[in-house]
Amino acid sequence: QTPLKITIPKTGFTNRSNKIFLAELNLGKLQDYINVGRIDITKTITMKDIWEANVVGNIKDGVKLLAKDSEKLIAPINIEVTRASKAAIEAVEEIGGTVVCSYYNKLGMRAHLRPDKFDVLPKRARPPPKLMPYYTNYENRGYLSPEIQLKLLQEKVLERERQNQQEDQKE
Repeated sequence: QTPLKITIPKTGFTNRSNKIFLAELNLGKLQDYINVGRIDITKTITMKDIWEANVVGNIKDGVKLLAKDSEKLIAPINIEVTRASKAAIEAVEEIGGTVVCSYYNKLGMRAHLRPDKFDVLPKRARPPPKLMPYYTNYENRGYLSPEIQLKLLQEKVLERERQNQQEDQKE
């Protein structure tokens, strides 16, 4: 008689080529690096800043911001990561900072981390249809959500107004 495990066919498969490997970054660890002075909080903290400060080891597909030791966080920060947990978003915004979740494909991530390796920087890719709802949702602080787009536009306008005022003062 044939064994049962042979008579029942295998079902499904796992597609390992599409798995996303995100480096985990805890708020407590980030605050430790800020206290030491390895990360500058006067500007937006990007994944390139995190990589250069060696906060997380290897950034393959991006960085996920987690809320572990969030009570250590005392400085208001503006940070751009691939993903963020809801608790981490609440902890950062409670202090007065902002979180933006941005998508980078493999080529875009390499260009973001090492722009000196490229003669011409590639254009930024849009998220695939499967990930598009995440990055267009304001609850996740996705960079394609209308609220985030409006904030970025307002910041650009304020920066241009400041530049114009500085030029007027020089004259």
